[in-house]
Amino acid sequence: MEDDQPRYKHDCDTCTFLGRHGEADLYFCMQHGTMPTVIARFGAGADYTSGLLLADVDPYLAEARARAHARGLLPERQS
Repeated sequence: MEDDQPRYKHDCDTCTFLGRHGEADLYFCMQHGTMPTVIARFGAGADYTSGLLLADVDPYLAEARARAHARGLLPERQS
């Protein structure tokens, strides 16, 4: 499987896949423009973690936030 394809099924059609990092599939989501977030998915269903505030302490979410910034999806002021 290619690194540019998710390993796990993700149930949100508005999320942007940011690639893989370690065991996680990383995503950015605008959540319908109300509160952007980053997601690290480790399996199907509820096997994920998310939250921009948690990106300060979670290395997977920190990587997702950095990738979202690099792609221009998340302005610096929203970290």
